[in-house]
Amino acid sequence: MASLPDSLRRAPTILRRALDRQRPRLTQGLRMTAASLATFVLAEALRLPQGYWAVITALIVTQGSVGGSLKAAFDRFLGSVLGACYGGAVAFAIPHHGGASTFAALFVAVAPLTFAATVSAGFRIAPITAIIVLLSTTGSTLGPIAFALDRIFEIGLGCVVGLAVSLGLVPARASRAVTQQAAGLARLLAGQLEALARLDAEETPEAKALPPAVRRSLSRLETVAGEAARERRSRLSAAPDPDPLLRTLMRLRHDLVLLRRAVAEADADVLRVHIAEAWRAAANAAAARLRDLAEALAAGRRPAGDDAALLAAIAGYREAIDGMRRRQVTRTLPTDGVGRIFWLAFTLEQLRRNLDDLAARAEDFATPEA
Repeated sequence: MASLPDSLRRAPTILRRALDRQRPRLTQGLRMTAASLATFVLAEALRLPQGYWAVITALIVTQGSVGGSLKAAFDRFLGSVLGACYGGAVAFAIPHHGGASTFAALFVAVAPLTFAATVSAGFRIAPITAIIVLLSTTGSTLGPIAFALDRIFEIGLGCVVGLAVSLGLVPARASRAVTQQAAGLARLLAGQLEALARLDAEETPEAKALPPAVRRSLSRLETVAGEAARERRSRLSAAPDPDPLLRTLMRLRHDLVLLRRAVAEADADVLRVHIAEAWRAAANAAAARLRDLAEALAAGRRPAGDDAALLAAIAGYREAIDGMRRRQVTRTLPTDGVGRIFWLAFTLEQLRRNLDDLAARAEDFATPEA
């Protein structure tokens, strides 16, 4: 075995890691397939006239987490009921057989529903359903009321089956996705701090790519946190409230924005000559603390370290500023330049307090066995 090339010896580990990364997608595909097939069988058994609507709904409702499925089912069913009922009422009140009468019925049905869809995303399906009720040839055969009722029943069946599959077949809890996404965001923030610590004269492409990546990661965290909160409200999860974790990471991201701006606008000579080493030590200590907390969140365990190294590094930065004052370097600086140096110290202290909050949130999400 020792004579095998390193690439062959590492192949099982690489393959296992690749499968671990793809497992959520494979599981999601399995749930969507099962929901579609189960809905089709039920639609055929119940002899639904347009059972494909139930199958499509089940496919849409089966999301990556139980919380996501709950939201999709609620939005889909509510929008369909509103669209079918209102579209059926308009079709009954305004008989239409093409031409101007159909134009008028379509306007009366669609205009208010599209406005409702702009107010709330949950109503996006409502105007589509109303159009189907008004223009479908099946609707003209069955009558608007019967067709609307069939549509509601088909959508309801798809929602029920999609939710049942999401809950029963390898259920994915959004609370777990929250900690994984939070860990990924913390790693990106740590990468930003490490880039700032280098004090590059010009940002590298990798450093420039970090702020957009942080925004995307934070947006994704907001989405999964909403799904996790929905699971808690539905009593489907006993995980901690994700909102405090989200707010803490938003504050940390704001701290990084302030630090990035202060470093970009600070006097280059002073920052790179008089306090460069102290700044690098503080920024790297904060990045190391963030990475430790990210690993704790990802593993579902309590943070192992403390902020002693970060405290010492921030104290060292303040001592470097005091040394500048003793050497009277600050007397030659403009007021704005002096203010940015002190602003860095203030923001570092704020960052440390927010990191302590993140450590507390990681403890909240730690599993007992970890």
